[in-house]
Amino acid sequence: MTAAVILTEISDSKSLSKEDKSAVVSLINELKPYFKEIIVINDQPAVYLPYVKDTARILTPYYKVRDPLSSIHAAISLAISDDVWVLHEAFPFPGIKTFKEIMLMKESSGSQCAVYDKKNPSLLYSILDKSVLSVLYKAIHTNSNRLDLFFNQTDCTYFSLQKKKSLQT
Repeated sequence: MTAAVILTEISDSKSLSKEDKSAVVSLINELKPYFKEIIVINDQPAVYLPYVKDTARILTPYYKVRDPLSSIHAAISLAISDDVWVLHEAFPFPGIKTFKEIMLMKESSGSQCAVYDKKNPSLLYSILDKSVLSVLYKAIHTNSNRLDLFFNQTDCTYFSLQKKKSLQT
């Protein structure tokens, strides 16, 4: 089983309007028919609770490093599923067909993760399994080149999408 993980923008302690949450709510509605576990990562979960309610779990990163690795670490650590598919509220949903293709690639290669674009790897739309937790922990606690450390110490399969998207740290 795979969990769909939606990363959100970091809040600056401000209240968000209903329109600000529409991307997350819309994404959850698209994912519901295909995923038993949907996780929203946000540093202020109470802000999203009235809109998400019981349609997804809302988690906050353990480590207060302001980058996606900390959020992904929290999602993988607390997911019931063995794998997580990383999405972001600010990027368009690529569709369930894309998820199935990425998952098939990951499973057929036996790798720990399937990651977008070998030349300029990104965690957006990637699928990662729980075996990357220790590498994520090391990367979070490194002062520079966090993403490089992660990719160099993880067995990854690379894929490409029609349009390049990026979720860099």
